[in-house]
Amino acid sequence: MLATILFCAGVFALMVLSVKEKAHQLSLREKSLNGTPSPLSGALAYLVGVAGGIYLSLSLLVDFLEVNIPSRIAVLGLELDPLATIAITLALLQPFILRLCRVGRCKIMPGGK
Repeated sequence: MLATILFCAGVFALMVLSVKEKAHQLSLREKSLNGTPSPLSGALAYLVGVAGGIYLSLSLLVDFLEVNIPSRIAVLGLELDPLATIAITLALLQPFILRLCRVGRCKIMPGGK
């Protein structure tokens, strides 16, 4: 029971950090606020869109390759769809991976963007 609560808290914390990072990236991109959505709502919409796209891609790939995967997996007492779990995990990690790529590129190419 405690492991399930900690797992849910960890997922929620990662979700908050991911949305905050994406909101920060969007706020840097969007300087004017006239008629534009808030960075938080844009980040949430982006997270859902990315996770949905990954989920559809994984579903099509599994169907195309005719791979047998379980319909449910148990993670710390929670029954989860494995494709949805992978999709949301990748979507949550995506802003941090982009930041690492951007930081790595700046170190490789000084003065570059």
